[in-house]
Amino acid sequence: MPQSTGDNAKSLPWQKKLAFAVLTTMGFFLLLETCLLLFGIEPVTRSADPFVGFSHQVPLLEADRDSSGQAVFKTAANKLSWFNPQSFPAEKPANTLRVVCVGGSTTFGRPFDDRTSFCGWLREYLPLVDSSKEWEVINAGGVSYASYRVVVVMEEFARCEPDLFIVYTGHNEFLENRTYGSILDQSSLRRSADAMVRKTRTWAGVSALIETLSSDETLSSDDSSNSPELASEVDERLNHSIGPQDYHRDPAWQKNVLSHFESNLARMSEIAKRSGAEILFITPASNLRDCSPFKSETSIDPNSDQAAEFSDQLDLGKLLIGDGEFDAALELLSGLVEVDGRHAEAHFLRGRTLFALERYDKAGAAFGRAIDEDVCPLRATSAFVETVRRVARGEDAMLVDFEERLLADCERKLGHRCVGEEYFLDHVHPTIDVNRTLALWLIDELRQCDWIRGATPSETELNDVRMRVISGIDRHSHGVAFRNLAKVLHWSGKFAEAIPRARDALGLIPDDPESRFLLADCLVNLGRDDEAFAQYTALMDGHEYPRAFLPFGELLAARGDLVGAKAYLMQALMTEREDHRVRAHFALGLVHLRLGEYEFAAESMEEVLRRHPSDEVALAAYAEAKRAISSGVGDESGSYGEGTEK
Repeated sequence: MPQSTGDNAKSLPWQKKLAFAVLTTMGFFLLLETCLLLFGIEPVTRSADPFVGFSHQVPLLEADRDSSGQAVFKTAANKLSWFNPQSFPAEKPANTLRVVCVGGSTTFGRPFDDRTSFCGWLREYLPLVDSSKEWEVINAGGVSYASYRVVVVMEEFARCEPDLFIVYTGHNEFLENRTYGSILDQSSLRRSADAMVRKTRTWAGVSALIETLSSDETLSSDDSSNSPELASEVDERLNHSIGPQDYHRDPAWQKNVLSHFESNLARMSEIAKRSGAEILFITPASNLRDCSPFKSETSIDPNSDQAAEFSDQLDLGKLLIGDGEFDAALELLSGLVEVDGRHAEAHFLRGRTLFALERYDKAGAAFGRAIDEDVCPLRATSAFVETVRRVARGEDAMLVDFEERLLADCERKLGHRCVGEEYFLDHVHPTIDVNRTLALWLIDELRQCDWIRGATPSETELNDVRMRVISGIDRHSHGVAFRNLAKVLHWSGKFAEAIPRARDALGLIPDDPESRFLLADCLVNLGRDDEAFAQYTALMDGHEYPRAFLPFGELLAARGDLVGAKAYLMQALMTEREDHRVRAHFALGLVHLRLGEYEFAAESMEEVLRRHPSDEVALAAYAEAKRAISSGVGDESGSYGEGTEK
């Protein structure tokens, strides 16, 4: 007897059932996509970030008209704290190639500005290579911008007819404190599938419907509901702390940040392709030899005797290096990195020792390890540099391996690959000449990839441009830039590295009191008191600089000039900062005590003890002053006369 149709269906193998279900689902989805196309629903054009969203987005560009009435786009006024002022025609002129440079502060041109950035040099040199084209080089580098913010900038410029994006990013990935939702627990396959779904008209239609029904005006069609939100503008983690101390080793978070970074690079490539532009990545390069780690942490129990011994041995290593005992220092520091291989400063000091002994290959490896182990990673670690290389290869994008080219240049010129202050002004920002060299390397890559064709500029032409740019530099503005750089290094505790930048500032603006104060304070912190005294004396000669009253008073007290110290410390009490007033009272109390002015000593220490009731030095000084008063010893008149040291 023949079997029924239902029996035939039941006898179908599961593979055919699965195939039928998949085909049916795909057919329905294609039909839905076709219907949405007929209704004019377009896919979301923005490349959604699956990791984070933004509370709201303020456009970088605003429409305007130039002096001739031509429609232009220019940098929005409320973005000028982070971006250079730029302007370009809203409609790209014929025979024009538009190059958009994006990234962080290196792209911006810090510590200076666009004119001496690699973008500025590129703008000057491209017409020498191919004068048959009109060139627009737009500097869209944002200070402290990490890759996830660079993506947003690229999205905006993708609508401005770009021909080429140049991307320099990787140093700022740890600047902002952000958390990651469950997206980071998903596999890369699931995240890729999620990204594909977001590109469909179905997703766009559903998102538009949700946005219409939602009363939350900040919800946008490309924000993930489970993604944490970042502020619309950079909110550096360091701005909420007294320095790198806020950072602690967190391998899981660092791994997540790296995953986010790789995702963002892929999104940048996607944006460029969608806009019809090419993309060129630059590997981030760092100062290896002349920049110590921003923060080190030991993996040893910090409360253990072993941790205390490690710290003592590290200090001994510094003394040995300072005394030129490099063999002994190397033996000691090599032992320390065996005990704790995660301590960034130990690796850095070992690198300095190896460099002094001209063992350059091992020194370079130690310097690189110091960057990788930095708990406050404000320089791109080796994993981030390698990620740029890998993504560029995978996306078939152009690449200028800036890091490798600098290392090779250093080896050719200096005989080693430990790049330092010859190439960088601080931890990551290149010198003006290195920015110029990077622009030439970019042109070299563009020529090799046949993106541009033309004659090779002569050395005379290149030098003429160089002289024109350098001669146009404003000495005062560059002095201020060096001063700001010294301030950042001073704030982060890098006193030895801040000193050259403060001297650079004074070389350009000799009478700048803030630069001299920074120099003097750095010298004090390094124990170079005689040099500091000379700088403070020069500062106080004809200047009223209240910030210096307290540290100069303390320095004078340490040098035994108690009367001079008292005069400055009394002025320091006028500050509105309570912590500085307490510190001034403490120093002044000790000065009064040494001068035999016990009433005033007791009063000063009382002020200290109100804030710090258990301070042992203040308690002892207060007790000594009170004993002297009760014994009728010293000046009880309350006079602020000359006095003599007791």
